Amino acid sequence: MNGKGFSIGRIHGIPITVDASWLIVFFLIWMFFWTDLVTAANQGMVASAGSVGVWVGAFVGTLLFFGSIVVHELSHSLVAVGRGIQVKRIRLFIFGGVSEIEEEATTPGVEFAITIAGPLASVILGGMFFGFSFLFAGGTIVHHLTERLAFVNVVLGVFNLAPGFPLGGGRVLRSIVWKVTGDFGRATRVAVVGGRAVALLLVVVGVVVLFTRGDFGGLWWIVLGWFLFQAASSALVQMETKEVLRGVTAGQIMTPTPIAVDGDLLLQDLFDDFFMQHNYSCFPVVEGGRVRGLISLRQLHEVDRRQWGSVRTSDVMRRLEPEDAVSSETDVETLLPRLVGEGRRVVVVRDGRLVGIISSSDVARWMQRHKL
Repeated sequence: MNGKGFSIGRIHGIPITVDASWLIVFFLIWMFFWTDLVTAANQGMVASAGSVGVWVGAFVGTLLFFGSIVVHELSHSLVAVGRGIQVKRIRLFIFGGVSEIEEEATTPGVEFAITIAGPLASVILGGMFFGFSFLFAGGTIVHHLTERLAFVNVVLGVFNLAPGFPLGGGRVLRSIVWKVTGDFGRATRVAVVGGRAVALLLVVVGVVVLFTRGDFGGLWWIVLGWFLFQAASSALVQMETKEVLRGVTAGQIMTPTPIAVDGDLLLQDLFDDFFMQHNYSCFPVVEGGRVRGLISLRQLHEVDRRQWGSVRTSDVMRRLEPEDAVSSETDVETLLPRLVGEGRRVVVVRDGRLVGIISSSDVARWMQRHKL
């Protein structure tokens, strides 16, 4: 397990990971199914199966619910892979699930196909669960759960078609506007406006439910609306950033001739002579005249302070991966995913020699200059 969650396996080579926040919503959904079964039993709609039977049934229902979300996201991912687009992973978190697709679709048709696959999968699953419900006698827990799962999947599919980015319907809207206008930027802005409108509607619904009915479930709608509004705004910022950086090279944006440290330097000397003397949170590490890694304050925090006098920088540095070292001609737009996260840097090299370094701060400064 790490800061991004833990892996629960792979499907067709696509990693499935779970955030710690997902455990919260898993418990809430389990309680929803349990309450629903208890209420149905009290009303005579479901034959009593005992306390253990209700808890187990609710647990199985929860697993099938999240299995349905995985199928929904997997549908997006498989269509993307089939169109030659890489998928980083499928992530389950507090608001459900998301397919982390590495790049934007290249045509409106590809975006439409990738997007519509998820809602279609949910509606098909809803039909399958509804069909399964006829295989079990009415009044049983299994019959009740399959009916509920049928309803939930259909609602999930329809909700995802709401015309607001980043929901599936917002992406469908963007693909249509993109096809009609031929302008991806304009299509994204239209979809973001739709996303903000849907988000505000959810917040209004949540407020009405909370204050007129006294139902604290309204808080969930408010939080979901806030999340969608932020996601839509973030998508717009990302697109505008890519537009500004299109055609900009690493050599134009990098901090040239950065201060580098030797791999043999002890951590105590590194801290005293570099981190305390310069306003940087990360330094390139060189060995034999070539850059080999990056060392940040985060790596120092992971080492007991009493050992700083005997541990070398090269022992704790983050070694460079091939994608962390680029030439000065590399398009900055392709580097953005590598700059996300604390201490993330990309080094610029020429013949293996360090000539510059790029951080998110360099990107921010370029954006500021562009606005001026």
